[in-house]
Amino acid sequence: MKRAWSVLSAGIFLIVLAILAIISVLSPTLIPLGWVLPLTIVIFGFWLIILAFMKKTLKTSTYETPPLMVGGWGIFLIGIGMLWLYPSAWILILAILILIIGIIAILFSFMKRT
Repeated sequence: MKRAWSVLSAGIFLIVLAILAIISVLSPTLIPLGWVLPLTIVIFGFWLIILAFMKKTLKTSTYETPPLMVGGWGIFLIGIGMLWLYPSAWILILAILILIIGIIAILFSFMKRT
């Protein structure tokens, strides 16, 4: 049975966006309006990492996106969102992203092909 991961992910994205927008309108001091989209991207990146672990546990079919790629996109989105939120710390965030991508590349090279 094929799962509708994309529909689930789109729903998560929209719900997070709506909740953050509502919080931003009701309490602008808690979450400024300019932070809604970057925070949504960061939280969605964390969702993609969780989804990668779920896909790994549930043994997805061979034609679905591999969990490593989904997790990689999650890490990428977290980095983009953090760069958007904290542009003054861009060199630190970029260095951390490069480190994580390097670790993922090493882990990927040791994965068994089935």
